[in-house]
Amino acid sequence: MGAIILAFVFAAALASPVAGYTAESGSAAARNATASSSFDSEVGENIRCHIEQLQQDIALQVGSEKVAFNELLSIFYQERQFAPVWTKRKQINELIRAIEGAEADGLNPEDYHLAEIKRFTSDPPSTPFLQARYDLLLSDALFKLSWHLMNGKVDPEKLDSNWNISNGFNGDGLLWRLQNAIEGDSIAAALEQIRPVHPKYLSLKKALARYRDYESDGGWPSIPAGPSIRHEGDRDERIPVLRRRLEITGEAVSLATVDTSFADSAMVYSKELVDAVMVFQRRNGLEVDGVVGPRTLEALNISASQRVEQIRINLERYRWFITKLEPTFIMVNIAGFTIQYVENGALTWSSRVIVGEPFWKTPVFRADMRYLIFNPSWNVPPGILKKEALPSMKSDGGYLSRNGLQVIDRNGNVVDPSSIDWAGYSAGSFPYRLRQPPGVRNALGRVKFMFPNRHFVYLHDTPGKHLFDRSERAFSHGCIRLENPLDLAGVLLGWSPEQIESALSSGKTRTVNLSRPIPVFLLYLTAVAEGDEVLFRNDVYNRDAAVLNALDRSFPYKTIESCTF
Repeated sequence: MGAIILAFVFAAALASPVAGYTAESGSAAARNATASSSFDSEVGENIRCHIEQLQQDIALQVGSEKVAFNELLSIFYQERQFAPVWTKRKQINELIRAIEGAEADGLNPEDYHLAEIKRFTSDPPSTPFLQARYDLLLSDALFKLSWHLMNGKVDPEKLDSNWNISNGFNGDGLLWRLQNAIEGDSIAAALEQIRPVHPKYLSLKKALARYRDYESDGGWPSIPAGPSIRHEGDRDERIPVLRRRLEITGEAVSLATVDTSFADSAMVYSKELVDAVMVFQRRNGLEVDGVVGPRTLEALNISASQRVEQIRINLERYRWFITKLEPTFIMVNIAGFTIQYVENGALTWSSRVIVGEPFWKTPVFRADMRYLIFNPSWNVPPGILKKEALPSMKSDGGYLSRNGLQVIDRNGNVVDPSSIDWAGYSAGSFPYRLRQPPGVRNALGRVKFMFPNRHFVYLHDTPGKHLFDRSERAFSHGCIRLENPLDLAGVLLGWSPEQIESALSSGKTRTVNLSRPIPVFLLYLTAVAEGDEVLFRNDVYNRDAAVLNALDRSFPYKTIESCTF
């Protein structure tokens, strides 16, 4: 078996193993207490040896997280004088059950040394070196699993540099909690306190179990390609397969209820089945029209295994932020094209939104909303100035008039655009700003909601209301357009519709501060749970694969062949 293996996790238990071992049986210890004490001492020396080698290994000191966890591990064992910890078989069994249970959270039990721990448990190590190895594996598993449940296995900052929802890492806090659990004899209770308990997370866990059942039962049949099934009463030989597909996931009722008085009745696109297709379309973010067209057929044929992976991906995303939510917050789900306002833990308001198109992706981040602006003007942000406005003005002088834009100098004066040598400027040297004044043509509509951030992203009204009827609404330059912004303004300010109208009717720009800042979370979730339903959304920015690859990636291991004292 040969080597002490320690898993080192970026942002997690990179070297957070707490020592542990399986004690000799009570009868053996009674026969030779002195030998047992000597054995324990040798186990401790092997633990110390391992930690010292760990500290000296430069390759394991790359990255602030690795350094922090190595230091934490060293401090922990120094305080314990390198004594082994895992002396109670009950706690070891609890940890094994917890590791096995990690699969229900979408995690891989083998990331926590399950096979090797079980092997050591069934065939106890006979030497101090192997005993120390067992001890370290148990400890690493406990720390790593705890961290993954608290903050996720994948580091979101490594996937997206815009991520700023800190995990608030406090190694001392985690160490204190788990040390108390070990001393207090309840590993299971400690892990249950660490595991997320938010209803959204728990509902998505239930969905994972349900879709794994579908997968283990063989999934569902694939519906062959063919012309769109459009109207109630249409006949198509694929109808029985369509019905069976929808029965499995619960959109359609059992086939036993179908009228079979006519030989070809099973081929008829009945009203019941149309309704079932519409439920499926709603759950999958499709246009709810009852037509089994190409996009609906594609979604129907996504396999149960793919849906399992999609749920795992989003359970991981939930772990990144779910424990950081405050009682009152605003959340935009970019992939779901929705916004929710939660006040004191209760959903108060929700609406549809438009987000950035793939070329102008809406970033994922957190910021505090501080004020609203009624009758706003719109200043063209740097990104649009560089990528769109300046190139258009250099090739097409009509860009400003078509978009109702004014050129404003540094003194706030309106400048005649024909007096500007557009070809002589780049975005970095452009001494003006482009402004769209308040009015019916203003891209921001009647109100915008400000949460200052480096992305120049905010929530706002829009004159283009027709786009909210689309099932996928990625049309903006990155900001979030609201379908019902005045309703949100009334909720946030506590204003009546009359007060809102009074603020708008003057036509003048007016800033109104909120009584307190409200956290705004811009997130990206392609599977969410609403009670017993799981809602799947298209991966519009193609981000799921990177999360899944990182989630399934094994951790690097450090192998120590021997210890010398």
